[in-house]
Amino acid sequence: MLVWEEAYKIGHDEMDAEHLILFALLNQLDTNINNDMAGACVGDVVRALGAYIDYHFSHEEALMRAWRYPGLEGHSAKHHEFMAELSRLRRDAQRGDDLKAALTLRGFVLEWLLNHILETDADYVRFISAKAEALKG
Repeated sequence: MLVWEEAYKIGHDEMDAEHLILFALLNQLDTNINNDMAGACVGDVVRALGAYIDYHFSHEEALMRAWRYPGLEGHSAKHHEFMAELSRLRRDAQRGDDLKAALTLRGFVLEWLLNHILETDADYVRFISAKAEALKG
């Protein structure tokens, strides 16, 4: 089971809540794997994960656009790269070993998500926070 830690918070309540949902979906995938249900459930969980990630990325990019974040284009490109790789892994999963596919997908999403949250997302939140402070002053 993946445990959400305070260190994963980026300081934006909505985005932190969405990241927590992504962790919950990864935990559902873990539960399926651990209960030998990868074959029966991996497709459904991966589809749900992909749909929610797509929603989250759209929401995040709208937030950056609203605050005129100068790194939006690069950030969005990283989102597109992730979704392309996720699609590739999903196609591979449909043709191969369900357990191996589930483990590969879980590892890829978890590693990418943690790196993205702690590095890339933290950048835009710092920008938004600084801009919001400047508007107050």
